[in-house]
Order: sequence, then C-alpha cells, then structure tokens
Amino acid sequence: MTIQGVHEIREAYRDSSVASHYIDARFLEPLGAMLHARQVAELRRAIRRARPRRILEIGPGPARLTVEVAKMTGARGVLVDASAAMLEQARRRLARVTRRPWALVHGDAFALPFAAARFDFVYSFRLIRHFEAAERRRLHAEIARVLRPGGTLVFDAVNEVVSRPLRTGARPDEYAHFDALHRADALRAEVEAAGFEVVSLRGAQRRYGLLRALQILLAPRSRVLARLAMEAVDRIGDGDPLEWIVTCRRRG
Repeated sequence: MTIQGVHEIREAYRDSSVASHYIDARFLEPLGAMLHARQVAELRRAIRRARPRRILEIGPGPARLTVEVAKMTGARGVLVDASAAMLEQARRRLARVTRRPWALVHGDAFALPFAAARFDFVYSFRLIRHFEAAERRRLHAEIARVLRPGGTLVFDAVNEVVSRPLRTGARPDEYAHFDALHRADALRAEVEAAGFEVVSLRGAQRRYGLLRALQILLAPRSRVLARLAMEAVDRIGDGDPLEWIVTCRRRG
C-alpha cells in the first residue's frame, strides 16, 4: 500500500527507527550519494547568488542537507519538521558541524508558525513531491507567505517521463511513498501560479537506467568504482533526468 496524504506521510517519519536509519537507507549507496552531492551543489549555487540572512528548511529530516548548508553560510537558520524524532537526529548532527545553532521547530509545514515575509531563502527536499496538487498548492502558499518578495525557494520534483515507466514495472513495495510526477511545462506552470518565477530546473540522475545498472553491478564490489562510473555517465549530460532541482524566486 502506498503511503499517501498528509496524515500518512507525517506518521511515516515519526518513527525513531526510520529517523535514525534514514540517511543510510537512502543516501549511503553511490546512486543516492551522487544525488545528495547534486542537491548540495545546487543549494551552494543558489545561496551564493541569493546571499540570504535568514534561511528556512522545511522537512529537514535528520539534517542531511542542513549540515552542508550550515557549513557554507553564516545566515541564521530555522528548521521545521513534524517529526520530533527527525529533529532530534538533526540536533545531534548539527552540533557536530556548527557552533552557531540553528533553531529547530516542531511544527506543521501547512501552517508555518512564522510571520509573513520573514525569510530570504527557503528550501525543502523530499516533502513537496509527496503530495497531490491541492496539498502542494497549500504548501506553496505557506512558503510564499513567509518568503520575502524576491526571496529564493529550492525544492525537488520527479520527472514523469522517466519515472512513470519505472513505477509501472516496479515491485509493489519498491515505491512506498506517493510521489507527484511532473512534466517540465506543467511544473513551471504550477510554480508560477503559486507566485514564483522559475530561475532554473537542474536535472539530476540522467540516464537513470544505466545508473541503476551500475549500482546493481558495481556497488556490491566497490562503491568507489561505482561512483566513478556514475559520474562519468552523468557528465555526458544527455537524456531526461529522473528528478529536477527547482530554483524559484518569489514575485513581489
């Protein structure tokens, strides 16, 4: 059964075992590690461009990306997550990389506990994608409310062209969580209707079939070799990506 809807998604991440094993389960192997590196690189690029003073991350989980962002900026950071277990993992990991603590807020992404136009930069990965259109509109509206005009939003989205055939032929348990699947033009239209201007759609995991084959064939023998082969494939740069990293600017 697919985990879907606000209540089910929220409950799925409140388990302390899920929180403690989240990174190893999804981002330790070369394919996930390469995706993580792409997301970090795109956040670094967007932060250099925006030079934010106040940053909000929604749904940080165990601070997978937060620890990287904390290293690259002296901005004040705030994390909001509905899972106390995830926030505890985030607290521990952040304490190891920064002396300037980020504020951790146990809260609801659909009702952010902040005044309007408080933040210069908002990012959220593995969250917005898990909801259907009506719920995504609510999330976009809340983000637009707390992000100042001209501020930056960065998030991830799944490419329907690549992902739907994979899901059609997948095992019943392979895609446990619902993911919204987008076409590039429809994704742009959705974001623009929410009051944002798309700055860039950066593709991640191009030629996914080959990347997955390298994961299966090489990673059990050598993660290093598998990662090097994946990087070589990724540098070719042709074909549709499995996902996009979307950078937007809030219109004034």
